[in-house]
Amino acid sequence: MYLLGLDVGTTGCKSVIFSPDGNIVSSAYGEYKLYHRKPGWSELNPEEVWNTTRETIRRSINEGKIDSKQIVALSTSVLGDAFIPVDEAGTPLYWSMTTVDARAAEQTQWWEENFGPNRMYRITGQPLTSSMPIYPLPKIQWLREHEHDVYRKTAMFLCWEDYVNMKLCGKPVVDFSVASRTMMFDIVKKEWSREILETAELTENLLPETRPAGTVIGQLTSNAAKETGLSERTFVVTGGHDQACGALGAGIVESGPAMDATGTVECIGVILKTLSLTGQARMQGFAVHHYVIEGKYFLFGFNPTSGVVLRWFRDNFAEKEREEARKRGIDVYDLLTSMAAESPLGAKELFLLPYFEGSGTPTFNRKARGVFLGLTLAHTKNEVLRAMLEGLSYELRTNIEAIERQGTRITEIRAIGGGARSDFWSQLKADITGKPLVVPNVTEAAALGAAILAGVGAELYRSAEEAVKRVYKERSRFSPRSENVKRYERYYGVYKKIYEPLIKIFEEINELAE
Repeated sequence: MYLLGLDVGTTGCKSVIFSPDGNIVSSAYGEYKLYHRKPGWSELNPEEVWNTTRETIRRSINEGKIDSKQIVALSTSVLGDAFIPVDEAGTPLYWSMTTVDARAAEQTQWWEENFGPNRMYRITGQPLTSSMPIYPLPKIQWLREHEHDVYRKTAMFLCWEDYVNMKLCGKPVVDFSVASRTMMFDIVKKEWSREILETAELTENLLPETRPAGTVIGQLTSNAAKETGLSERTFVVTGGHDQACGALGAGIVESGPAMDATGTVECIGVILKTLSLTGQARMQGFAVHHYVIEGKYFLFGFNPTSGVVLRWFRDNFAEKEREEARKRGIDVYDLLTSMAAESPLGAKELFLLPYFEGSGTPTFNRKARGVFLGLTLAHTKNEVLRAMLEGLSYELRTNIEAIERQGTRITEIRAIGGGARSDFWSQLKADITGKPLVVPNVTEAAALGAAILAGVGAELYRSAEEAVKRVYKERSRFSPRSENVKRYERYYGVYKKIYEPLIKIFEEINELAE
């Protein structure tokens, strides 16, 4: 028997087939285009995404030479914040606006002024600010004001999880974690917020049914089975938001361990010891969701430019290193991190403030900019690279400290994503944060989290906790080295002082750009 974890992301999807003990049997990946039709717009074409998704599922089955009847259940991990208006037949009426689509800034400001950020946070757990117009709620309002025909024809607004579920089994059902990302879901009552819908002049029948993650909602339709190569016997199970699924795939089922997912963006997530929706957490930009385990809540922060900072360096300053990596048949990022390792601790007193696209939590300032501080003629590429990795790791520590001030103690860091492949960076994070860092033995954590939920729904596991005991394994562990922890304490003390004096300067720089 097998379980399928489907991971539908912003630029591509993965279909990964697992055995019940968490081993990958087969996988496939497909890409689709992210469109930017106007400045500030970011969209996906739903038909392209679905066509890629169904072909990716088919390839994962064929390449694994698997009898599709052996795939007992599937579940989906999806990008948050994006949504699709569909008609009564379930046909998309408009492209899907993604997280970074910024067209609804004016509508987000309307919610700030007419509903209030504190009130919104107490209901939804989502920080409302016009500097981050990311949520479906104000974007639906934008559609009503600017695309009258689309809005008039819309029978339902779906997130990507419920859209995929509808395509697979005919039922548009969303789990609580993805519903949390709409800014319309009451995370305490676990239902669509009447208060918010009344203010928005929306009726609940425009939104999908909500169920806990790991709930069976149906079996494949005959048409979906033909399109994907799956069996009509396969159960379709509610999945979750990709960050929550990634945390589950990293074995996080209780408060204590923190997920550190380092890719283009870095996300830091924990299960809360107790549900807390404070004004301080809201102002720092921390979102609180219902987790993919019933009755538990998940808080996560983020750094919008993490791995992408290394990509920026690679593309602009590492032509020689790219060519050397090509000749040696190695990943250029392995070469760059090995260069960073040749620099002394502290990068000869060079610091990076990694706010290339504004800052995430806990400073939460869209106007912030990236800063190198302390450059001298003694600095080489090695020091610049080490300063970049150290700056990103200092930023991780600021998030850990902010989370712990909210009352949730972090016992260890569990690293997933591309950044977890680097032993040097993993050890650096342990030394700078003072926390043990564990790299789980899983390369596709979000897909594994979805597969665990599929197994819970199909009753292969009694619970997510029991599943994790079976599938979670450590690949490597990095303990903080006391001498380095002591030395980094001084550097971190300097790092914390860099941002505050620059706030007004950042504002002036942004005024110059307007």
